[in-house]
Amino acid sequence: MKKSIALLIAVLCLSGFSQVLGQKKLNKWEGALLVQGFELNLIFKFNKETCLIDVPAQGVMDYPASEFKIVNDSVYMSFTGLFQAQFVGENQSDTLITGNWLQSGQSMPLVLRRKEEYNRPQSPKSPLPYKTEDVSYFNQDTSIRFAGTLTRPKKGGKHPVAILITGSGQQDRDESIMGHKPFLVIADYLTRQGIAVLRVDDRGIGGSTGRETLKNATSYDFAMDVVAGINYLKSRADIDQQSIGLIGHSEGGLIASILGAQRKDLAFIVSLAGVGVSGKRLMSSQIKKSLIRTLPTISVDSIIRFEKRAMSIILHQDDNRRAEVSIGQALVGPWLQGQDQAVKEYFAMKKVDGFDVCELKTVMLRYKKMMIPWFRYFLAYHPSEFLSKVEAPFLALNGEKDTQVLADLNLGGIKRIFNTCGKTNYKTKSYPNLNHFFQNCETGYIDEVESIEETISEEVLKDMGLWINKQLTRE
Repeated sequence: MKKSIALLIAVLCLSGFSQVLGQKKLNKWEGALLVQGFELNLIFKFNKETCLIDVPAQGVMDYPASEFKIVNDSVYMSFTGLFQAQFVGENQSDTLITGNWLQSGQSMPLVLRRKEEYNRPQSPKSPLPYKTEDVSYFNQDTSIRFAGTLTRPKKGGKHPVAILITGSGQQDRDESIMGHKPFLVIADYLTRQGIAVLRVDDRGIGGSTGRETLKNATSYDFAMDVVAGINYLKSRADIDQQSIGLIGHSEGGLIASILGAQRKDLAFIVSLAGVGVSGKRLMSSQIKKSLIRTLPTISVDSIIRFEKRAMSIILHQDDNRRAEVSIGQALVGPWLQGQDQAVKEYFAMKKVDGFDVCELKTVMLRYKKMMIPWFRYFLAYHPSEFLSKVEAPFLALNGEKDTQVLADLNLGGIKRIFNTCGKTNYKTKSYPNLNHFFQNCETGYIDEVESIEETISEEVLKDMGLWINKQLTRE
């Protein structure tokens, strides 16, 4: 598989490219590029005004086109940033578009077919047995306004509450992905169990402002966004100030750990597929799990060794330009020349006039992404710095088929840290057939998420509800 087509492997699965498009419906089209016998599935979502692309095998979700036009039966879209590519096609019927995908000097035929919509039986339907309220509030310096939804039981009095924290990438309050709304389902379940739930659009998405801050924002900044939510809830007369807890998914679990180390007023923390090892180690495990599907083990091991070296350079070199030069010097030379063909293709090396030439500009796009503030913070993250200070009761759950946050690796890391510091009020559990989103699945890879009707396992919902209520009763 040529790396020029294989884009960026996502961190913590929820890519970083989510966009909320309001209420306008997007038609979904699906096609596959055939690259050296490997099919790379692409999903396009567009109407007359907007176009997004998903590359499920690489964890790329809702990446926006920089240019998009529909003129009569012709369709044109262009993408910049992480990958330079265009699609030029012609509408053959209501269900078929034929055209060509242009990238890295190559033109490949691409046929798009209208994608079917799947049933989502767990999404709640009216009438609802609880109150739903749209809310808004500001962060401490009032520079960002957050918009969200608070669901709470109909009965009066002060209610315990859970704040839901999304994974990596800017996401809406429902953590929407591929037609699923997992946070909507969680909020519905817990509110029926007597627990109020606050779910919020991330900064810069949906009704929340602050998009201009995202260039330099890190997980710590997003943790401070959650603090704004805690402060808002404490201002309400219908919320029990002593019973505020956090539920974080993926990076959201990491954020919950940061806050758990700082605050002594949290009633509980639930980490759904949260991070239990260093960011560098997690990233390496993600890349390996993704590549092992299509490449020989010996090739994957060579790639991972270089990826770890590149990440170490980034961690120890604050100057981005110097880090780029150091990575390029490490890559282009005898090391890459001595690798097998799969490794060479991964690093965009090809024959030019009989000589092996590495398309360094293409390769460096991945490492430049790792140099933005969010990535630098994530790579340097060590969970022991935070988990060892968490006093709140802690529940860590993982699916054993999770390919983004590996269950054994990360639950094992969490247990080691807690056992070392003597923490006893915690529980971990893994589920044999669940993926990163806690769906029952076959492979655990993201390219099957959309076709699964289940949004989140009923067993996980039940376990969360029972555990949270148990902590609240103890309190």
